[in-house]
Amino acid sequence: MFPLSDQPTWHIRDSSKLETFLRCPRRYFYEYILGWRTDIPMQDAHFGEAFHKAREHQLTHGYDDIEGAFNAFMVKYREQFDPQTDEFYRPKDPTAALLAIQKFAEERRQDLWENEVVELDGVKMLEISGTVPVDERRVLHYRMDSIMRRKEDGKIFSWDHKTTKRLSRQWRERFHLSIQNGTYTHCLYCMFPIDQVLGLEFCGTCFEFLTRNSKSRSAGYHVSFERVPAYKTPDQMNTWMFTVIDALDNLDREMDRLFDCKEDDEVLMAFPMNPNSCTDFFGCPYHDFCLAWQNPIQHCYEPPLGYHEEHWDPSKMDTTVKKDLEWRE
Repeated sequence: MFPLSDQPTWHIRDSSKLETFLRCPRRYFYEYILGWRTDIPMQDAHFGEAFHKAREHQLTHGYDDIEGAFNAFMVKYREQFDPQTDEFYRPKDPTAALLAIQKFAEERRQDLWENEVVELDGVKMLEISGTVPVDERRVLHYRMDSIMRRKEDGKIFSWDHKTTKRLSRQWRERFHLSIQNGTYTHCLYCMFPIDQVLGLEFCGTCFEFLTRNSKSRSAGYHVSFERVPAYKTPDQMNTWMFTVIDALDNLDREMDRLFDCKEDDEVLMAFPMNPNSCTDFFGCPYHDFCLAWQNPIQHCYEPPLGYHEEHWDPSKMDTTVKKDLEWRE
């Protein structure tokens, strides 16, 4: 007997879900089918969400409104993290966020001289979410930070804001072939003529804190910026489309296989492991489960100690603009 109840979120897909599935189908099973999430606060993700609010304010009201942008950050950030936690999460804390906002005003002032936020139907295209079709019957949910127009030649692009603690070669190169990059470029193709679209620029803000002086830098907070143009050609977008449709087909196949699995099976013959991804980033939070359980649906009735059940629903993203897209004729 199959012990799991169907969840509506199982059938709602976005770039993050697809990238997790491609990294490791078994991790996808734990994270998005069972919905098991660690109880450890996701401070990095929430800090990024709050910083998005600050950047949205700057692009809407101008970079000189430092106080307004910082207030936008704080309202969002304090929803989950109180002042007593700030020192623990250094360097991604309000002090560093304020420094970054100030540096944008000082060092990136030309942003809104050289570019402008696109308006559609009188609405500024900032913090936009919705769906975009990938074939005749399936859509991806998306969330874009911005749609911009270069004043010099009218070219359309998007700035996607990223926060990090290190600007490395791996960080720079991860964006060019990412599902997210192709998804957002596809969104732009659905809204504008292809020859007008540049694509994505990933805008990294790096937060660091030095406890002592180095040869080149003093102790304290440091913020630096880097933009990575990751434009994709139409031919590259064809490859992205094939990759996405193939991943969706494989994901649908694994869902079909899962519904044929039973609790008394010796192993789970769906959503196979990818043992080569277990130590990616900070290590997989489900590593020990894969070691201990050959058929995890025997243990799926409640999350283990240190985990809770939370089903990610990309259709309910907190954004300013909602826009479901269609194929451009």
